[in-house]
Amino acid sequence: MHASDRRALHADITFRMMPFPRSDHPALNISMDTVTDQVCLAIRQRILRGEFAGGEFLREQALADELNTSVGPVREALDRLAADGWLELIPYRGARVMEWTREDTHEVFELRALLEAYGARRAAARIRPPQLARLRAIVEQEKALVRQAEPPHDRLGELNLEFHETILVAAGSRRLQRSLETVLHGAISARSTFGLSRAAMDKALDEHHAIVDALANADGGRAADLMQIHILSVARGQPDERS
Repeated sequence: MHASDRRALHADITFRMMPFPRSDHPALNISMDTVTDQVCLAIRQRILRGEFAGGEFLREQALADELNTSVGPVREALDRLAADGWLELIPYRGARVMEWTREDTHEVFELRALLEAYGARRAAARIRPPQLARLRAIVEQEKALVRQAEPPHDRLGELNLEFHETILVAAGSRRLQRSLETVLHGAISARSTFGLSRAAMDKALDEHHAIVDALANADGGRAADLMQIHILSVARGQPDERS
């Protein structure tokens, strides 16, 4: 989409996010391209905060009424979230929030540990100075947020995703990026920072710092080992799921 078309689209959108009756979270900033994107974001945040429980059915019309939009964007958002593993679509019943088991969580993190360790090894030989600079900046931003009385998990999650994606881009493997895209953007990875204690978050950031140092030193073996240790450590810090 050209910039002029995007501006026209934003000018035509009258959608405004309204406060949810069951939540006191701040209003969302309208900065994304489509109403569907905003609906996806709103639903994901409510799932992450536990306002939509595992196994709960989401009703299209009720969501449309709450978000002051039509059913069309809500239906598109539910389809997209189902494809990303946040919801499951039950014939004749609708969209239901996924219930993740302990085994589901372990499987996702073990897969990430294997593939991202390989990515870190490749990145150590290929990473460029601007990418290293961005990784260091991300770590500093994360540390500043974790020091707050109530760390903003939404923003921490965004930075964490950018950290891991930056290393994958530096690895220079499109196959690897495609293999990890669904896993990294899926629900289990997205909510990984929400379940961590402050001590676990501090440990994770120390691990981020060590990974960046290994990449800067072009030490692929150490970068791979640290990445695997880091991801499995975060997995162990997750709250217990139902078995």
